[in-house]
Amino acid sequence: MSRFKSRWLRPDYVFTCATGITPEFLSREGISGVILDLDNTLTRWEDANVAPGIAEWVQALKDAGIVLVILSNGVRNKQVSVSKSLDIPLITSIMPKPLAGGFRRALHLLELPCEKVAMVGDIIFTDILGANRLGIKTILTDPLSRIDFPGTKVWRLLEVVFRLRRPYRGDASQ
Repeated sequence: MSRFKSRWLRPDYVFTCATGITPEFLSREGISGVILDLDNTLTRWEDANVAPGIAEWVQALKDAGIVLVILSNGVRNKQVSVSKSLDIPLITSIMPKPLAGGFRRALHLLELPCEKVAMVGDIIFTDILGANRLGIKTILTDPLSRIDFPGTKVWRLLEVVFRLRRPYRGDASQ
């Protein structure tokens, strides 16, 4: 069993919002598949509908040939609804992130090697940690809402205490 590595907690890139991640940026980085978090990345945690601009952003990625999959620890009804509305496959289980199994299932669905895939999410201890452990590129976004699942508040506090919300390779959104 390998030892925990602090680099696993560092995102490769940081964006204010997922909609700032352009198809051109992904292409430049050699990314042709994206694993998407749901709560506070595609939707506000307290809302079952996608955030403004997300549907258009998803369509732009699809039009550019980027393949997508949603990997979520959220509420099942919301997951299914968003998956259907955006026409993106969904991977879910009781807790697929940061465990490797959910990410491996996503890679299998995308039919791409990990170096061609990026994880886009708002939580370092689930989205970024899980993807980094498998060598998937990581893109951290700011949460869409200040409202979170109660357990997520612990992760948010740890992100602040350990000053983890900073890029590893540089802030691509600037």
